[in-house]
Amino acid sequence: MKRRTLLVTATIGAATLLAAGCTTGGGGGNPTQPVTSVISTNANHPPTTITVWTFNTLAKEVNAFRDDLARLHTKYPWLTVKFVPGKDDAAYAKAVAAGSPPDVFISIAPDYVGQFCHNGTVLDLTSYLKAANIDVPKTFPQASLVYTQYRGKQCALPLLTDAYGLYYNKAKFAAAGITSPPKTYSELVTDAKKLTVKNPDGSIKTFGLVTRSDFSSNNNIYSGVQTNSKFYDDQGKATFGSDPNWAKTLELDKTLQDYYGSGNVQKFVGRYQPHTDDASNPFVTGAAAMEYDGEWHIGELKSEAPNLDYGIAPFPVPDDQVSRYGVGNTQGTVLYISSHTKHPQESFFAVQQLSTDTAFLNTLADAVSNIPSTFDSLTAWDQANDPHWSQFISIFKNPGSYYKELTAVGGEDAVNWDQFKQNYEAGKVSDLPAALKKFAGQIDSINKQANGR
Repeated sequence: MKRRTLLVTATIGAATLLAAGCTTGGGGGNPTQPVTSVISTNANHPPTTITVWTFNTLAKEVNAFRDDLARLHTKYPWLTVKFVPGKDDAAYAKAVAAGSPPDVFISIAPDYVGQFCHNGTVLDLTSYLKAANIDVPKTFPQASLVYTQYRGKQCALPLLTDAYGLYYNKAKFAAAGITSPPKTYSELVTDAKKLTVKNPDGSIKTFGLVTRSDFSSNNNIYSGVQTNSKFYDDQGKATFGSDPNWAKTLELDKTLQDYYGSGNVQKFVGRYQPHTDDASNPFVTGAAAMEYDGEWHIGELKSEAPNLDYGIAPFPVPDDQVSRYGVGNTQGTVLYISSHTKHPQESFFAVQQLSTDTAFLNTLADAVSNIPSTFDSLTAWDQANDPHWSQFISIFKNPGSYYKELTAVGGEDAVNWDQFKQNYEAGKVSDLPAALKKFAGQIDSINKQANGR
């Protein structure tokens, strides 16, 4: 299972490269040339080799891709795929800047869909999908279209999905007299305090829930989904200063950090950050009664703690939004076709197989412990009724779940939001409303520059 730590902190090192490298305006491929049915039926199609890069590195993930691509070649002998794992957004940006990107790139997250689409780095797949008779809204759940479409263009396709929720230890809940997972922020605070076990010296043996934004997947708590906040309004202006709900999750975090003591929280993060995926994970060891994480953590727990009795629930919402309980941040891996490709139709054909073939999607979902990304694959998936997986599928399908708006700045807005949160948690923000208003102005300036106006 490949951990997704985004929003963007995992790709922050690539931000400059992406901004500089992805400014191509087309390339070898013709984005208006539609795919035709001849591609899938003509055995006499000229032999074609395309290159596919992916971020995946774990053996079982890579093997799942290789096996499917081998089956694709067996079915369509004219198509050969040169598969290259271990390539991240930074490597792709460098290849774009050098004028030699792969035909297809599979990215770990959708943070740069807007930037790639805005700059013409990748193809708009709308005409290809239409020619292939793929009804996009009937094929992919809406939550996945939010992060693959940009200003009416389908510049990427989803390939498996991530959703985020609250993991809770059932035995610790029972011992604390808690009968169900919290639904609101106030319930979360109350439960976290009940579940916290302190040592005589004031240190903490068991934390209820650590929400500090730089730990594990926690920065996704602050994406705005839980408070029904969007990064931007209908005019494209940042809402951090105009939407008071942005402060609610920050204040929740401060309440818990004050209760634990910032020193105890720092020790927790320092000790367990290297072990978010392994047997020393704090939820596995009992050092945390609750944990916020993505669906892939199910696979990790199955491997590292097969006897752990735990539940999964949506992350709570503010008390005045309880009717929205069930929503969550959703994102996932995405497939791009480079605008420089010399084989746009053949590349789309391969992408079509990867993104819509039910057998492949379900095989890959099992291999990497992710959620399948089409309606058909979700229906056919043998994990759909599992009590753990079903919670994440419900979050994925919830109409209130979404991913942050895509813009021409790529992930730069989220990187800056990460820094703001960390400054707040470090006590460097004295007047939160004023600071959020100033921050909104900074984001507007970044977007203005990226859009050239």
